[in-house]
Amino acid sequence: MTTLHSKQQQFSRTRQQHNNFANSKVQCLGKRDKSSAGRIDPKVVEICAVINDLPFYYTTSSCAGRCYLYRGPGIKSTNSFERFRVNHDKIHEPERYFDLTTLETDPTGGGDPVRSIGQYDYNDYNNGEDTFLKPEDTPAVDPVTTHATVEGNSLFLRFEPFILHVACRSLETAAALMNAARPSFKNVGLTTWKDSRYLVAIWGDEGLDMPVSLPQMNKHTDHDMVQPIFRDSAMLHWLAALINERHDRNWSKIDRFVQTVRETISSTILESFEDEVLDENCIDNCVDEERNLKGLVESPCEDGEFSLPRSYDVVGDVAIVHESFTTASMSKTRSIEEWEKVGELLMQKNKSIKVVALQNKNLQGTERAPSELVIVAGARRFPLITTHSEYGIKCVVDLNQTFFTPRMAKERLRICQQVARGEHVLVLFAGVAMEALQIAGRTEPASVTSVELNPVAVECAKRAHRMLERNKAVKCKGAADRLVILEGDVLQILPTLPKHHYDRILAPRPKEGSMDGDIGTGDGGLSFLVELLAVLKRDGGECHWYDFVADHEYPECERSKRLIEGASRAQGLDVNFLHVARVGSVAMRQFRVCIDFRIKNSTLQLWSASL
Repeated sequence: MTTLHSKQQQFSRTRQQHNNFANSKVQCLGKRDKSSAGRIDPKVVEICAVINDLPFYYTTSSCAGRCYLYRGPGIKSTNSFERFRVNHDKIHEPERYFDLTTLETDPTGGGDPVRSIGQYDYNDYNNGEDTFLKPEDTPAVDPVTTHATVEGNSLFLRFEPFILHVACRSLETAAALMNAARPSFKNVGLTTWKDSRYLVAIWGDEGLDMPVSLPQMNKHTDHDMVQPIFRDSAMLHWLAALINERHDRNWSKIDRFVQTVRETISSTILESFEDEVLDENCIDNCVDEERNLKGLVESPCEDGEFSLPRSYDVVGDVAIVHESFTTASMSKTRSIEEWEKVGELLMQKNKSIKVVALQNKNLQGTERAPSELVIVAGARRFPLITTHSEYGIKCVVDLNQTFFTPRMAKERLRICQQVARGEHVLVLFAGVAMEALQIAGRTEPASVTSVELNPVAVECAKRAHRMLERNKAVKCKGAADRLVILEGDVLQILPTLPKHHYDRILAPRPKEGSMDGDIGTGDGGLSFLVELLAVLKRDGGECHWYDFVADHEYPECERSKRLIEGASRAQGLDVNFLHVARVGSVAMRQFRVCIDFRIKNSTLQLWSASL
C-alpha cells in the first residue's frame, strides 16, 4: 500500500504539472497580439506552428528579424530613442528607404505599413516589442546627459536578427529544444528556470549597427537638415545589400531550425510523452485495483471488457462519440445499451458534459453535417444545439444540421496569429463562422466578411454575432461592428464583392465525393480558386487554401500547388508559397492541409505595362 500511495502522489503531482502547463499555454496563446503589426511575422509562422503543435512547448514572443533607422542612444527604453521605417522584409527601394529628408512625409520608406486601426495609442508603444509601457512605467532619462553623447543627433541603421522565446514543460524538454537550436543559432540559453517554468531564448547573430548621417551640433535640427553619409546611388544599393544578405542568412537559419525540430524534437518529445501517458495508465490501474477491493469499480460487460473510448469530441456541453472504437487489444462495435453505460461514465468523468451523442455514420451532404446523432446519455434535446467556446469567443452549433469540429482550434489559432492590424478578411465556406468570430474578436482587422450557404449555419452565426457584442472576454473594441455575415453560394457572391479588396482570404473548400486526394473526383476546387483570386489584393494578398491530399503527397503537395499556380498565372499573378500545414485526417491516408500563399502582379506583366 505504501508503494501504491507514493505512486498515487507522484501521479497526482505529474497530472497537476500537466494541467498547469496546459492552462498556461492556452492563456498565453489566446492573448491578442499587442505588437505594432498585430500579428506574428510571416517568416516565423512555420516555426511557431511547429513548436506550438508539440505538447510540451509554446512560444511567448518572436521576431523574424528586422531593420530600422533610429535616433538617440541605442537603448530602447529611454525617452529619447526614436525609430523610423521598421522593415521585416528586404529593402527593395534603397533610394527611397535611405532618403533621410523624407522621414516625416514618407514614414514607411517602403518598409512595414504604419498601422492605424487599434484600441491602443501606438505612440506610447514600446518600440515594437510585445508589451506596452505606460508613461509612468518608462524609466526617467535626463535629457541633458542623453543628448550630450558622442552620437549627437545623428541617425543610425540597425538590423536585429531572429529571436524566439519558448516556454518548456520541463528541464529535459528545454534541453532538447536547445540542442535542436544550436546547429542553427549560436546564442541559445535558458533564461528562467524557477517555479517549474523553463523559458528558452534563441536569437541570431546577424546583427548590424552603423551610422547613416553625420552628427549635428544642434539637437533641434530639422529632418530636412540631416546630412547623410551615403549619397551615391551605388553606395545606397550596397547598404541595402548588406541588410538583404543578413535577411537571407537569417531566414535560412530559421528554415534549418524548422527542419531540425520536425526531424528530431517531434519524435523524441512525443515518445517521451507517450511513455508518460503509459505510466499514468499504469498508475490508474493500480488505483482501480485498490478501489475494486472497496467495491468502487464499475461492473464489466458480459464479454469481460469495458473501457471508455480513447478519443471523443466535446462541442460545448455535448460529447460526440463514434460507433467504431479501438481498445488496447481489440476493435469492436458496441450495442446501444453499452453506449448508454459509456455515456453515463463520460458524464461522471466530466461534469461539464450534459449530453452524450453517438455518431454512427459518416458526414454527408454539402453541409458536411452528421447524418445521424443518437443521444445515449443526458438530456434528450432536439435539435441538438449547444454553445461552444474557444479562447473566450463563443459560437452556436446545431450539431444535427451543421459541421463543426473542435479539433480545428489550433488551426484557428494559427490563422488568428497571422491577421495583421487593419486587414480586410474574407472567410468562405464559413459554417457557423467560428473562424470569422475568432478573427473579429481576437485581432484588429478593418473588416471580416463571412460567406456560407447553409441557412441553419448562417442562423447559428448570427446568434453568435449577437453574443459577440456583449462578450466581455473580447478585448478589441468594435469587434461585432467589423463582422458581416452573408448567406449564399460562394460562386454567386464572390463576383458581387469589390475587386482586389481583401488582404486575406480563408477558403476551406468542400470535399469532393468520397475521395479527394491524388484521385479526386472533381476539379480540385479550381472554380472557387479562380473567383477568389479576383477579389484578393494583387500586391501581397494572402490566401489560406484548404485542400485534401493523400499521405504520399504531403508535405510537398505538388498537385495542389500546380493548381494554385495555374489559376494565378492565368490572371497575371506570381505566387509565393509560405507554409503548408496539416490540419487533420479525413479518411485513411487522406489528409486535410492548409496551403498559405501570397500573390502579387507578375513581374512580366509589370514590365509590359511600363513599355
